[in-house]
Amino acid sequence: MIRREFIATLAGACAAAALPPARAAAPYPSRQVRVVVPFTAGGGTDVVARAIAMGLSESMGQSFFVDNKPGASTLIGSELVAKAAPDGYTLLVASVPHATNPWMMKSMPFDTAKAFAPIGLAVQSPFIMVASSTSSIQSFEDALAAARSKRLSFASTGSGTADHLSMELLALQSGVTMTHVPYKGTGPALADLMGGHVDLMFANVVAAAPLVKSGKLRALAASTARRSPSLPEVRTVAEATGKPFDVSAWTGVLAPAGTDAAIVERLSAEVRKALQTRATREALTVNGAEPVGSTPAEFQAFIAREMKTWGEIIAKAGITPS
Repeated sequence: MIRREFIATLAGACAAAALPPARAAAPYPSRQVRVVVPFTAGGGTDVVARAIAMGLSESMGQSFFVDNKPGASTLIGSELVAKAAPDGYTLLVASVPHATNPWMMKSMPFDTAKAFAPIGLAVQSPFIMVASSTSSIQSFEDALAAARSKRLSFASTGSGTADHLSMELLALQSGVTMTHVPYKGTGPALADLMGGHVDLMFANVVAAAPLVKSGKLRALAASTARRSPSLPEVRTVAEATGKPFDVSAWTGVLAPAGTDAAIVERLSAEVRKALQTRATREALTVNGAEPVGSTPAEFQAFIAREMKTWGEIIAKAGITPS
């Protein structure tokens, strides 16, 4: 009896030994990571995303590639990420529309507060009101005077974006009315502005500064409370009007909700590290973006504040959901 049990035990041990060893989970990231930008290439959000993706690629040893998915006020790209597998291999580089869309849309394809796992706030930067260098509008005062005497048009990167709402806020404060012309991103908006098809735009300084410095655009005012370090000669709206005005663009990184907390924390740490590297900081600050960096919890609280602030501005401007 003992001999029979011994043989059975030995046979079981041999069978177990013959099985292949359990495969350990591959360390993250073990393949390339898709970084979705819900705007066209060439705009401020895209520039920031590419700088961060390059930094992450270098520090994490895998390719982080930017995939531009513009349209529907960023909802096309955002929905793609919201519904992606929560494995850390599809990320979203979000900006102000992430906080404004819930107020601007009658229906949303996802719950903004629940569909994403915040990774970190990356940068903040001012908007610069710009006109074509060939425009008759020479100054901020010229722009307001023209808006009072005739209907001006202004471009934006989409309905509900910060550049759109910044101009709506200015129009509200100044008692003027202008025609909004939304585009799918900064690149096409600036192209039409330079071509004289629209009159004005509040453009992200990251995209606007090179065109201002090259003489293709004329800078009229900055949207933040203090002047932009990259265009220090440009007055702020608050300086020009004597009224409080402080609006900034921001860019941050999110993952689909349900992404493993360890992956989120590691990505957050790596984004903060990338923002401190000389190459990334130079790529961002040369045109006015200010690296921030935050923890996931800090970014989550920031988004909540942004949603509240923009909701109030949208209500005051009388903008109804579409």
